[in-house]
Amino acid sequence: MENKINSNEKKKLGVAELACYGIGNCIGSGIFVSMGSGIGFTGYSITLALAAANLVVLFAYAYKTLMAGMFVLPGGTYSQAALLQPPLLVGVTALSTIFTGLAFAMYAISVVEYAATVFPGIADYGRLIAFAIITVFFLTTLLGGRFMGKFNLIMVAVLIVSLLVYILTGLPRVDYAAVGFHEGYFSDGAVGFIMAIAMMAFACQGATMPVAMTADTRDPKRSLPKAILIASGVITIVYCLIAIVSVGVLPIEEVAGKNLGVVAREIFPYPVFVIFIMGGACFAIATSLYGAIASVQHPLLATIEDGWLPAVLGTKTKKGYPWVMMLILYVIAVVPVWIDMGLNELISLMMIPTMIINLFNNALMFKLIKKYPKAWENGFFRMPKWFFNITIILAILCDLLISAALLTTLKSGDQYFILIMVAGLFAYSHYRLKAGKINLQDIERIRREAEEAAGASGGK
Repeated sequence: MENKINSNEKKKLGVAELACYGIGNCIGSGIFVSMGSGIGFTGYSITLALAAANLVVLFAYAYKTLMAGMFVLPGGTYSQAALLQPPLLVGVTALSTIFTGLAFAMYAISVVEYAATVFPGIADYGRLIAFAIITVFFLTTLLGGRFMGKFNLIMVAVLIVSLLVYILTGLPRVDYAAVGFHEGYFSDGAVGFIMAIAMMAFACQGATMPVAMTADTRDPKRSLPKAILIASGVITIVYCLIAIVSVGVLPIEEVAGKNLGVVAREIFPYPVFVIFIMGGACFAIATSLYGAIASVQHPLLATIEDGWLPAVLGTKTKKGYPWVMMLILYVIAVVPVWIDMGLNELISLMMIPTMIINLFNNALMFKLIKKYPKAWENGFFRMPKWFFNITIILAILCDLLISAALLTTLKSGDQYFILIMVAGLFAYSHYRLKAGKINLQDIERIRREAEEAAGASGGK
């Protein structure tokens, strides 16, 4: 029996595998989408901004890493939320998933922008093509996940190879005198640098994703925090190398606000450039688009089943396809395309609600360690109380920094919209709770399971 247990433990994921999972989830379409915007805000100091963005994001999601080092929660992020959040915030977090549709629009627009560097003529039909891309990808969900699974894996592999080729080919072409510290740094001052950090934070999310693999992890209280820290460090190095190539080959004014295709055209022979754009950039973004569409179905269905959204939204076809819910997501995705919403605005609209929810989650950590003192004392980080307080305060400030900076990128009308949207999430969540629409027993059951897994009875 003991040999069987040891054998099962050996089959579980260790630090290296978990770190690779976090790196793979982070390095992708985000860097293709947001690099040009970041350069536009801060010029040559984009490398410093990316390093800072990775650190800021690590703090912004501090609660995930700290909880991973305190508890063994097989349910991963879902169990973390059940253990940490009051019912109202559980509802807000669940409801915010519906705005994932904005990401679909951003990815489709980015695919068109990259493809236009190879086929300039399509730029005049950008909205129509982006609309078509979203439509086609939504239609593939009718065929089930297995249809795109293998193709999705191929696209991820091509993405990684493309970025490595971009770095290795570009570094010898870099004018290191230009990328060294000089007056071209901080082109828009401190405000521009902060804006670049906030914008690039979108590309730096993902290092904490190994938490979702808790059930398959060997010694999770130690392995998960180590994997998250390693993944964050590797991502920082890779992104900084991409940034050096992006600002070191061409004059800064030629790359600011543009995508990586501008630099790729300069460093690659034309056939390789075409492969990089169509196979690298477009595949990377298409992978994220498909992954986002496919992965949002189950969380949204759970949100509907738990009562946070009307049951009619979960209406399915005879084959089990949730067509009403997916139709609403489709509308949310295509509207920004037709009203010509920019990438910066879409990133802001997606990131701000997430950072506000993170702010509450980080603040709730003060209460959590008081409730489970033994779990904290026996946890991975075991830091002094004063150091923990500073860490959480910094985490809250990082959430505020990203939210406030991105809010300033929006027009006044969009600013009011995002604030009303967040307030609406809280108000609607409160309404569903008070109206008795929510299965609170299910939430309590999940919480009890999380507490049992955490060994909470001994820590209270």
